[in-house]
Amino acid sequence: MKPHTTGRKAAKPRQPIKHTKTFSACWTCRKRHVKCDELRPECARCVKGGFECQGYGIKLVWIDPDTQEREQNIRRAIGAPAIYDDDSSFMRVDVQRALETLETSSTDAKGLTIGPFAVFAIHNFASAACHWSGDKAGGGEARRDSVYDDALEIPAEDILDGEEDLEMVVSSSTNGALTLGARRDSTTTISSDAFQEWAAFSSLPLQSRHLDLLPRPAEQRELIHHWTSFVCWHLVPVDRPDNPFRSVFTPMALAGLTSPSNRSSGQVALFHALCATSAFSRGQLLKGEANALTLATKHYHLAILHLRHSLANITDNLDLDSQRGAILATITMFSTMDMITGRSSEWRTHLQGGSSWLSTIEGDVWDRDKSSSMVFQGYLAIAALCNISLPSSFDVESENFLDERYYVLDRFFGLTRPILKHILKMNALIKRISSTDPNPSAQLLDDLETQLYMQTPETLDLESLDPLAQAMARHHAYVFYYASLIHFQRTLRRRPPIEVQDMVEIAVGHLENIEDLGGDAVGCTLVWPPFIVACECLSEELQQRMLAWYMVKRRHGFMNLEISKDIAQELWRRRNMEPEDVDIQWRNVLQDLDIDIVLA
Repeated sequence: MKPHTTGRKAAKPRQPIKHTKTFSACWTCRKRHVKCDELRPECARCVKGGFECQGYGIKLVWIDPDTQEREQNIRRAIGAPAIYDDDSSFMRVDVQRALETLETSSTDAKGLTIGPFAVFAIHNFASAACHWSGDKAGGGEARRDSVYDDALEIPAEDILDGEEDLEMVVSSSTNGALTLGARRDSTTTISSDAFQEWAAFSSLPLQSRHLDLLPRPAEQRELIHHWTSFVCWHLVPVDRPDNPFRSVFTPMALAGLTSPSNRSSGQVALFHALCATSAFSRGQLLKGEANALTLATKHYHLAILHLRHSLANITDNLDLDSQRGAILATITMFSTMDMITGRSSEWRTHLQGGSSWLSTIEGDVWDRDKSSSMVFQGYLAIAALCNISLPSSFDVESENFLDERYYVLDRFFGLTRPILKHILKMNALIKRISSTDPNPSAQLLDDLETQLYMQTPETLDLESLDPLAQAMARHHAYVFYYASLIHFQRTLRRRPPIEVQDMVEIAVGHLENIEDLGGDAVGCTLVWPPFIVACECLSEELQQRMLAWYMVKRRHGFMNLEISKDIAQELWRRRNMEPEDVDIQWRNVLQDLDIDIVLA
């Protein structure tokens, strides 16, 4: 007997619907689990629904290296870089949109340019990297800086990215002859006339720029994006629209990127230094990712090369003021790289070389405009905190030293102009004590101490900032104030640590207040003030509070902070092992461990 059936066909098992997850929607639509139309700067779905569109920036979730747990309280969205400097043609461009337009341009197009960025057709070769070499440039006798006398040889394998890539090295010592390396194991030298014919045949514009010859522009694009959206705001404790790393350093670097490819300049050196810094930062955050470190090394070598030739030929340069600024900015960027990597072998050489170079320049050239002054202040702050000897021509006692009109370190770092001058005075006095005058007069120390106590940040003028920025800048200024007093008492007065504990506790409180006020929006502070404070923490409570502060600051990915914490812990350990009457200074620990990190 057949089983009873109905007239309806048995339904087929329903296949589960596959949902594809998109990683390009705005953060608001992601949280609401709805489809996003991805319009920029705000998606239409959010606008129509009355929701606040949180944009498309990257969100970083930091991992505690000790517990391997996510630290949700220090997540930060990184948006597209803002436009800050109205006087710069480079910064008027919507960088993100320009790059997206260029990437999607037709391959049939002859070329397309948007602001400082461009693409063009290349038919007969993959890519080329162009830089100057030789001891002369421009056919004239070169003035050479002693620090950069030795030519830096860069192996071809460090520059060429692919088997078919080409390397062009323009050498004035061969009267314009070019060395072309079509493969890693062979090179051919041809005359400049032959190059003219070859370039015409291969459709390479004869007036090509450094941008046109980047081997892999997408990689440089990622580095620039990481620089503008991440590194810049981490380099300052209080990020503002006129952040000098965006408003001054970045336009200078882009000017080098768009300059003729057969010309070496300070701006070109700065571009490569900026890319190297960004790549080192990415490598640090990605736990030593090989490609990032390879890019960092390549750009670092090229920055050194272009800096050397810029120093050798700066007297022949018509745009002298901008070249000076770019050269000093590049030297500053070398120390910034080592802040990130924690290296202790190269940064001091660059800073001391910068000081030697500055001795040949009249001091007032840095006060002619705000950009030059910002660059000079940045170098001076690092040199002061790292105890670099400045040229004797710098009169720190003068009222005209550092034009007050353009001074910005107090607003960005809490480093007021009087405190910076006092740190420079203390450095000079410490060197004098250790060399020629071991017993300075009591009157000299009393006068310096009185002046230092009078520089309280309470009267600091911060009216141009919003209330939150004012509060944070004042806290940073107090940290610098108390760190300077502690440094004076411990180094020059030789007071025991127990006598500065009140100031140490107040300074730790200000550091904690900064994090409470700003949360994960707070950038990285200069290392010197918290390091000075941490080294003098005697009680276990203060030490644990400083360790907690250092743990929070890991989010920036700066190794010099981590190393400074380790040095403070080693100092604490030694104090516990020694009798109370044995005075251990942090300089002793640095010397014993043979460590010389950037304390800026």
